[in-house]
Amino acid sequence: MKPKTKITATASCLPETIVTNDDLAKLMDTSDEWIRERTGIRQRRFAKKGVETTAALATSAARQALAQAGWKAESLDLIIASTLSPDYYFPGIGVLVQKDLACKEIPALDIRAQCSGFVYGVACADSFIKSGMARKILLVCSEVQSLALDLTTRGREMAVLFGDGAGAILLENEAEGDSEVIDSVLGSDGRGAESLMMRLPGTANAGFITEEDISSGKTHPSMDGKTVFKNAVSRLIESIGLLLARNNLSANQIALLLPHQANLRINEMVREHFKLPPEKVANNIDKYGNTTSATIPILLDEALKDGKIRRGDLIITAAFGSGFTWGCNLIKY
Repeated sequence: MKPKTKITATASCLPETIVTNDDLAKLMDTSDEWIRERTGIRQRRFAKKGVETTAALATSAARQALAQAGWKAESLDLIIASTLSPDYYFPGIGVLVQKDLACKEIPALDIRAQCSGFVYGVACADSFIKSGMARKILLVCSEVQSLALDLTTRGREMAVLFGDGAGAILLENEAEGDSEVIDSVLGSDGRGAESLMMRLPGTANAGFITEEDISSGKTHPSMDGKTVFKNAVSRLIESIGLLLARNNLSANQIALLLPHQANLRINEMVREHFKLPPEKVANNIDKYGNTTSATIPILLDEALKDGKIRRGDLIITAAFGSGFTWGCNLIKY
């Protein structure tokens, strides 16, 4: 029978330290009301410096997923990791997770699709399984962005948005079951790359990174908010619409939409476009902020624990991020 890709287990790992909007208001000219009205965020998690690293959070989430599935790490055929905030400039975190889990000498690769990393990762894992190149895959998305934020008034527009965390899923070949990754839509438009970016460190800069670069704030993320917002809404609607159309589905046949958690207003506009009731769109941005590629796997793990998703349900995951990159997955859970 034709191979099918089943999501077997999910898990998440959030740092213990909670940073509220009021906490940020002590560091910069902002307020709880200002942040909530523009983003829907009330708090986020910040990792302990030097302890809760990106790879450490990823490994913790992976271990929980393995325990849930009853798998041993040695049974994995492939690790796919997604992050824009790796422990080191290189290598990526995939090999660090492979080492920390004490896996066999399996391939480990990193995806750099920023906020779209999870949907890209699901599509990638699905292709590996359906091609027969792997049977059991760990997909882990992890971010520690708090260390790169400018926690002053100068950097407030970005600093209030982001949090740290990790989410992991296990995928496997299951030819006989009903669960499967049905379809994926992926896209990118590099013309928007500089609208949301962290310029340094990088080889486009003649000095790679200098003291002047650090003092001027070039090592912190920057964003053209209006451009990103407009493109996020249009690309999410476009890609979800395409996914539904080519699978002959209407939006009301979807049990739950799990969108990337960048801004609650973006998700509300997408929900209203497809005329979905609030209970069919999952959101947790109020608790965790934007954890970039980790938002959807964390959201998926919570939705399953809360009983919002059951086996056989049709779900859609959808994301838009820096690059610009975007995409969505249609999954029969």
